[in-house]
Amino acid sequence: MEPRETGIDSLLRRSMAAPVPSLPPDFDQRLMREVRRGSQPLDRGGRLLLAGYGVLSAVVSAEVMRSQGLAWDGIAVMTLGPLALVAALRFLLPRLTKQTL
Repeated sequence: MEPRETGIDSLLRRSMAAPVPSLPPDFDQRLMREVRRGSQPLDRGGRLLLAGYGVLSAVVSAEVMRSQGLAWDGIAVMTLGPLALVAALRFLLPRLTKQTL
């Protein structure tokens, strides 16, 4: 074994001998408490920034797909299809959950 391999081998052996880290039992509860405390609705500027990011990413994705030889109809389906699905789910899910309760 080369000296470099010996060093790596000893490092791996020490790492394997170390105890396995674990999360505390109440980690999920603490995490959810922090998420709820830190999550606030976006203000107008935040919504505009998020919408601008979404539009810019859609335009860049369309240009990349177009440069790879995809037709515009395929690009439109791949871009607008998930948006239509999200809109449909946002419309239908509240109605479906009310019926089942």
